[in-house]
Amino acid sequence: MLDDVRELELWPSKLFDKYLEITEKEVKRLLIDSDKLVDVPCPACRCNQKKKAFKKYGLDYMECTNCKTLYLSPRPTAEQIQKYFIESKAIKFWYSTIIKQTLKNRMAHQSKPRAMWIANLTEEYFQSPQVFASINPISQGFIEEIDHLNLFKTKILINPNIEIPKSFIDREDFKIINCDFYKESNEINANVVSALGNIDRVFNPENFLKAARSFLCDDGLLFLTTSTISGFDMQVLWNNSKSIFPPDRINLLSIEGLTSLIEKSGFEIIELSTPGQLDVELVKNAMQKNKKIKVNRFISYMLNKREESAHYSFQKFLQQFKLSSHVRIAARKK
Repeated sequence: MLDDVRELELWPSKLFDKYLEITEKEVKRLLIDSDKLVDVPCPACRCNQKKKAFKKYGLDYMECTNCKTLYLSPRPTAEQIQKYFIESKAIKFWYSTIIKQTLKNRMAHQSKPRAMWIANLTEEYFQSPQVFASINPISQGFIEEIDHLNLFKTKILINPNIEIPKSFIDREDFKIINCDFYKESNEINANVVSALGNIDRVFNPENFLKAARSFLCDDGLLFLTTSTISGFDMQVLWNNSKSIFPPDRINLLSIEGLTSLIEKSGFEIIELSTPGQLDVELVKNAMQKNKKIKVNRFISYMLNKREESAHYSFQKFLQQFKLSSHVRIAARKK
């Protein structure tokens, strides 16, 4: 998974800065309402013991004193968050501009590897898988890659956040479902469910995982991707990290918090890895662009005084020991 990929291939810096600028304005317009903000315990371990970490866009991030998860509290309601992702000018900018301009690189570095990851584990656990479902899919490229596998007889898109190609709509093997899956019972009975990039932004991750579990058949597989505060770049940059902002990242669970949450939601973890490729690059770029950012002396020395091969090897170390901020998880329904 450690291809020669760089931050700006997926996140053109000027475009991403523009996205953050619009996001801050939209958060203040749509989400900051003190009468509606809800105080919550740690979304991973449910511990109420917390300490204030920092503020972003007028909202407070807390750090759980038990599992070290970083999370927004008090936070907007589930209804406010849902409304934001429907109405926000920032989200419209994301899809109309950033996604379109980075589509080629995303296909190579995200969509195809994710589809192959799902295919390899699915074939290991099922001889003839029938049904694949994706919750809140946000990437057309990923769905196309799943389709190219010719692995599943039926593909179901639940509450898709993408424009569905017309060629998919008319096919019998594709189904589109728009529902409140927190409340409605279902008979999907999927062998595989993907929920990529969802845990970061949902109001209650435990309720989300239990709802996702209800879509699976016995021993069905759930595939997740998320970001973790345990990762190198987020630990080092902390409040200076451009990757931490509401409402895209209101839950940044630690590795320990993720493990606890998934297991208590009725799953057995069969893979938890951090194949991230950008941690070192993100820290280097942040230090170069903002000279006021202060980092650990050793880290500063390594990044400034050692060659690219050392940085490459350090990124491999972060991957190997679950210290990258990008997490992928495969779990089996118990």
